[in-house]
Amino acid sequence: MNRFRSILTTRTLFLALSVTAIAALTLRGGANVAAAQSTPRSASPANPQYDEKGAVKLPADYRQWVFVGSSLGLSYTEGQPAMEMFHETLMEPSAYKHFVETATFREGTMLALILHGPGENVLPGRHGRFAAAVHGVEMAVKDSSHRPEGWAYYNFAGANGIRLTAAAMPKESCYSCHAEHAKRDNVFLQFYPLLAEAAHISTSGNDAAAADMIAYPAPATTPTAKTPTEPLALNGLDPVALVDGREEMGKPEIVEAHGPYRYQFVSEPNRARFAKDPARFAIQNSTCLVVPGAQIDPTLFAVYEGHIYGFATTDCVSEFKDQPAKFVKKP
Repeated sequence: MNRFRSILTTRTLFLALSVTAIAALTLRGGANVAAAQSTPRSASPANPQYDEKGAVKLPADYRQWVFVGSSLGLSYTEGQPAMEMFHETLMEPSAYKHFVETATFREGTMLALILHGPGENVLPGRHGRFAAAVHGVEMAVKDSSHRPEGWAYYNFAGANGIRLTAAAMPKESCYSCHAEHAKRDNVFLQFYPLLAEAAHISTSGNDAAAADMIAYPAPATTPTAKTPTEPLALNGLDPVALVDGREEMGKPEIVEAHGPYRYQFVSEPNRARFAKDPARFAIQNSTCLVVPGAQIDPTLFAVYEGHIYGFATTDCVSEFKDQPAKFVKKP
């Protein structure tokens, strides 16, 4: 009997100790969970990545970045833009967090600009327009270790769609304009009131934005997306960039007409360069160099010694590229 009581007492003590231990572990675990919930994890800073040639890589998750602003038909010239595009600007999350906390753009800051064509007349919609197909993706990157001036601008739109890498645009295409007119550190903060508000930065509204608009000369023509007055040349590629040795898709909202065609440009500075000297940057010929007398197709072209030439067929382009000096007469 005494032996039975001893066993029972031992078992009772063991159970009591077990319950106490479990309760302690539960309380400790609950405290850890509460601490984890009350202390948000800080996002590790994300930085731009480059390939072996120095071109920046388009981040795979850029569409998941923080929305900081949008615009419709925003233009730096007088007159109606050729086509009102929807712009959406996204900011890499860790850079956004840093800006909200410090009101400064840290090294490694990346902003992505997505350009959409306008859509309308899609049921059940009866009025208004919406952001439709993506026409291009651009990025602004602050990285003094890669560019001595700090900020660089990249266009990922090419002849075959959105590219995975892009080389930095020349300073005169984008950087100079941002350096002169940006409200804060090369960023047009006057167009991003959501971002400014998040960082508790006061902006003076539309009047200040209007005062800072760049005074580029108005385009020679202002065709609209619905009724273009001239056929598009070069499949929309920027002729100034092509002459400079780069393949960059221009924007349907930044155009200039010359001769029978209209041309698209990646930036207002490029359009202004074209307008100042169209004979240098436009297609040089109206009839094919390979098949004399044949009318050219403005979407078939080749660049040779800093000039753009149009051709009648793709075979003509190939033949020209094999022996360009045979077809181009020296002045």
